[in-house]
Amino acid sequence: MKKGIITCVAAAMVTLAAIPAAVTSSPQKVFACSKGEVTSAETDYSVASNVLYGSVTNVENVFYDGKPYRMATFATFSNLKGGYVNTVLTAPDSDQCGVTFELGHTYLVYANNRLGRAAASAFDVFEGQEAENRVNELKDMAMVRYPDPGPQQITLYPGSDVTVTLDGKTIPVTPGALFYNNTLYTPMTFFRDILGYVTVWNADSNRYEILLRSEWAGIAAQGDPSQSEFKDASASIPIGTDPFEATVTYSDVQARVDGRVYPPETHPFNYGGVVYVPLRDTAEKLGLLVNWDPQTYTASIRDTRPLDRDEHPALVMKLSSNKEGVSDLIVDRIENDQALYRVDRVLQYGETPEQLKASFTDLIQENDGVSDRRIRLFLEKGDREYELVMTDELMKSLITNPLVRNSISLTLGREYYTWPDNGVIRQSNVH
Repeated sequence: MKKGIITCVAAAMVTLAAIPAAVTSSPQKVFACSKGEVTSAETDYSVASNVLYGSVTNVENVFYDGKPYRMATFATFSNLKGGYVNTVLTAPDSDQCGVTFELGHTYLVYANNRLGRAAASAFDVFEGQEAENRVNELKDMAMVRYPDPGPQQITLYPGSDVTVTLDGKTIPVTPGALFYNNTLYTPMTFFRDILGYVTVWNADSNRYEILLRSEWAGIAAQGDPSQSEFKDASASIPIGTDPFEATVTYSDVQARVDGRVYPPETHPFNYGGVVYVPLRDTAEKLGLLVNWDPQTYTASIRDTRPLDRDEHPALVMKLSSNKEGVSDLIVDRIENDQALYRVDRVLQYGETPEQLKASFTDLIQENDGVSDRRIRLFLEKGDREYELVMTDELMKSLITNPLVRNSISLTLGREYYTWPDNGVIRQSNVH
C-alpha cells in the first residue's frame, strides 16, 4: 500500500518540478503540447506565484540554465498577485507550448516560479475580453474556499524515509514529514527553525493567522497563546511507513505567503497540535526552488531569490554537463582561450579545490551537434547564488569570440559592478 501511494507522490512531484513550458497569446489554439486538465480561474489564481496584467514591450531570445527560451518584457498595468515582475520566460517553440508574444498586445499572465524565474505555460495566458473579464474577477478574489470546519478524518502516510536538503546540505525535519493527497507536508516550524523565518505572536483571535513574508523573513501568527511556539513534536505519528487514519482540523489554520493563498487541495492543517504546510507550495511562494528525486525520496531546496547589489555578489561562470549526475565546472579565469577551472563539489574539512586547466572551446565542444556543457552565469554571495538570464547575443559571443571571453574573465569571482537589470545579463554588461 505504501509503495502505491509513494509512486503517486513521486509522479506528482516530478511533474511539478518539470521545466514550465511556454506562453501563448491564445489558449484556445491547438499545439502539440497538452494541458491535460481544465482548471478554474480560482485555481489558476491560487497556484500562480505571480499574476500580472500588461502590454508587451519587447520579446527576445535568451538562455537560462544554459537552455534556450524566449523572454517577454511587460509594461505592467496591474500586479494582481505576488511581487513586482516585468519579464516572463517562455519555451522557444509551439511544440513545447511556446508562442511568441505580440509586441503591443495586452495579456493577463498567471506565472509560476518553478524555474526560479517567472515563467508560464501556453494555458496560463489570456488576452482580449476574456483577460478583461478575469482581471475584474481577480480584483475581488482574496481567498479560495477552505475545507469544512471542525475535525476531519483523513489518511496520512509517514514520511520517515524522506530526506530534505537545503543547497545540498541535509537538514532535519522535526516532527517527521507527512504525505497527504500526493503532497509532502512539513511542520510550520521547519520554515521557522531551519530556514530562519522569525515567529511573531499576536493573540488577538482564537485561530492561527499565519503570514509568511519573504521580503522580511517573518512568520506572524494569531491564536491560543499556549500554541505560540508551534509545537515541534507530534506523538501521534506512527513508526513505519504504513498509512494511518488521522484527525485533523482546518478551521483553526489560515495561511498566506506574501498575500498568496494555498490552492484548495493543499490547505495547511493542524494535526496533533502541529501546524503542517505543503513543502513545495510554501517554499516556492517564498522564492525557494524544490526538486523531488523519487529514487532517493529526497526533496532538494535551493534558494533562488534575487541577490541585492548591497550584498556585493560576485559573478560566477559554470559549465553544466548535459549528462545526468556529472558535476558542474566553475571557471575562475580564461586567458588565451585557456580556462582555469575547478569541479563544483562539496569539499571535506581542510580540503582545497584542485585547479584544472583546459581549452575553453574543448570544454564546450559539440558532439553530434550538441554541446557537452552549457554555459551559465550566476551572481553569488556566500552559500547563495542567483542565476542570470543570458541574452542570445552574449551566449553566441561567449561561444565564438575569444575577446568577449577575455572581457568576462576580468569580472569572474569579483564583485559585479555593472549591474544586470531584471536579472538579465547582456553583452554590454561584460565590456
